[in-house]
Amino acid sequence: MTSSGRSTPTPSNRYSPLPPIKSKIDREFIDDLNMFIKAELCKIKTDDEEQKYLVWKAAFNKVIEHVVAYRPILTAIKKEYEDTIEIIKTGQKNADFLHLKLKSMASEPSTLRNYKKRADELEERIVLIKKENEKLEQEIKDMQALKEEREKRPKTAETPRRQLKTDNRFIPGLTLEEMTDMKVLQKKFEALDRQLKELNISLKTRFLPKTHKVQLKETLDTKVTTRDQLLHQSLVYKAKSQRLKIALEAAQAYNQMKPPHQTVGDAVTLAFHQANGTFQEEKDKLDKEYGDVLAQSNSTEDDDPNKEKEAELMLEYIEKFNELFEDGLFEEAAVHAANSPKGILRTQATLAKFRDVPAKGKGRSPLLAFCDALMSSVKAAGKKPNEALSLDCVEAGLNESRVDMVHHWLAQDRLTLSHKMGIIICDHCTCRLPCVCECQSMGQSIFVRLKEHYDAVLAMLRQGKVQNALQYARHWHCITSDKVNDVLKINDCPQLIIGLLAADVLKRKLLLNITVGSILQGLMNLNKPELIATLIEAISGQKTDHEEATALPLSRAVLLDRSTKPEQWSAIVHFLETAGHHDAALQLFATTYITNIVQQSSIILQNEQGRKGVSFAHTVQTRSDSEEDLSDSTHGTTSRDTSSREISPDPLIPQKSQRESILKKKGYSVNDVQWRKLSPSGKRVSLASTVQSPSPSFARTAEDKHDEILRPASKISGSVRLIDSDPYTSNPESAGESEAE
Repeated sequence: MTSSGRSTPTPSNRYSPLPPIKSKIDREFIDDLNMFIKAELCKIKTDDEEQKYLVWKAAFNKVIEHVVAYRPILTAIKKEYEDTIEIIKTGQKNADFLHLKLKSMASEPSTLRNYKKRADELEERIVLIKKENEKLEQEIKDMQALKEEREKRPKTAETPRRQLKTDNRFIPGLTLEEMTDMKVLQKKFEALDRQLKELNISLKTRFLPKTHKVQLKETLDTKVTTRDQLLHQSLVYKAKSQRLKIALEAAQAYNQMKPPHQTVGDAVTLAFHQANGTFQEEKDKLDKEYGDVLAQSNSTEDDDPNKEKEAELMLEYIEKFNELFEDGLFEEAAVHAANSPKGILRTQATLAKFRDVPAKGKGRSPLLAFCDALMSSVKAAGKKPNEALSLDCVEAGLNESRVDMVHHWLAQDRLTLSHKMGIIICDHCTCRLPCVCECQSMGQSIFVRLKEHYDAVLAMLRQGKVQNALQYARHWHCITSDKVNDVLKINDCPQLIIGLLAADVLKRKLLLNITVGSILQGLMNLNKPELIATLIEAISGQKTDHEEATALPLSRAVLLDRSTKPEQWSAIVHFLETAGHHDAALQLFATTYITNIVQQSSIILQNEQGRKGVSFAHTVQTRSDSEEDLSDSTHGTTSRDTSSREISPDPLIPQKSQRESILKKKGYSVNDVQWRKLSPSGKRVSLASTVQSPSPSFARTAEDKHDEILRPASKISGSVRLIDSDPYTSNPESAGESEAE
């Protein structure tokens, strides 16, 4: 750049000379732009045309921003250039794509030809493989046929042939001259022949084969077992004879003396107690003598040389196991330990040794390998592992999620069962109801074998087998009132709840030793008001097709419940009303209230009859009879019979169709949501307050709701009369009216 303002070309400047620039701002802009272009071009590679294009594009943008007057036309020029460049790029991409497509289409016939050739080769191989398989199958069939023919042939035991041994040694006891003398050799031969005959005679007369020893041992074991059984039977008969003798002597002594405050049974029992003390002293004495004899026999066995050889063999066996274990051959060590003689390595100490070894890789651990080998050798060993060892094996299998292996052990009966084992297997189950992992079924099998009936029922419930659990519980009577809460926590389906209250219609009592109060309290603890309401409605309606075992009616179920207190009944009623089940709450309250009145009336009548000295058996039924009649008289009508003088308060469960009309008569309003009582002032009073502290009006309402359960007592001609109705009689008018003076 000269002083006159003209730019002169330099050797390093390869661009054409610019026209003269007069403005200082334009000159500075041109200098900055040249510096920017040089700096950016130095940063990129010389053969990177894309980056060069971006540099010149940025420079052109700066020129457009600087020149205000020419900005529109420069912008239009830039746009045209960019569109042209974009079209060129797009055409280049399309050309590349079309070139690749053309190339692939050109190679398509050769590719198809290669695929067809490969398919033909594979078909030929398939044909060859099929022919080879047919050939092998034919060979297998021929071999099996030969094997069957060989097995069908009678087996003949061939006697082993004696092979003559050639001995080149000198004859002991003879010199070289004597060995060449025929006379000496003849004498020696005769002596050896005589000795051989003696040995053959001894073999036939003094020795027998080993099989004979085994037979003798089996015979001895059989006779020893028979002797032990006869000894045990003899002891039983002796003890029985001794007891009969003692009882006979005690009875004879009682008949001679006849003490005033003692029976024959007391005398015999006292004689048995005295005799037991004498027998215990004699038993202790015999045990002491037997212990001395056993100690002497043990001392003689210690001197047996066979014991020493056996100990040496066991020691070698243990050393072999330690070598395998130290070399890391845990599978071989496990099999070696499981098949140890006399079970010297089938112990918990060996199992603990395998437990300390960490598992490597994805295979099974050394502990599980030992447990599997231990179970596989149960039949060979002749006895199962003890309870603790079986429990450890089961825990090892469950910890490694091998439920199938534990199931196999149980199916093959190779474990010593225990209650703890069943609990561990059941606790391993993480399934939701019902169980699908078979842990509960295995636990059920264990509990059934051990006769742990309650735990077996719980396992059935966890599997969803409600009917099976109920039948099993009814057979063994293993569910009681104190166990109902645990049962309901596991399974609270309506089928189970109603089944717990099943009763035999003929016997008119529960099949299980439980109470309805315990069931309702358990459901209340579980916060299940809907189930309580469903249960009350089900046993109140008593609609079932089963005749052998039907749900007990609510009135009789409450009457048979002697353990539930009135405060507990009130709490259940309050819980139902709070939850919005007012019909069920009112039904339960009425039943419990009337039941209490009937029980108190029965007690009062019994006391009055007792004071007057009248035979209560002929004038009034017992409390148990009235309780049975109270629950059984659920449907029917009431009538009076002046000829009957028995008191039989038989309450009747009202039908649902009568409930609304009965309550309206007593000042109750019917609402779909709840039952409320209208007070004299016109306000509504909640049923909950009535349940907690029942007022006389609410009691009267309950009595009117059960007007067929118990009629109010009335004095007629100086007597108290109660309605007696029997729903099982064909003629309702034959129901008697009892009277007590």
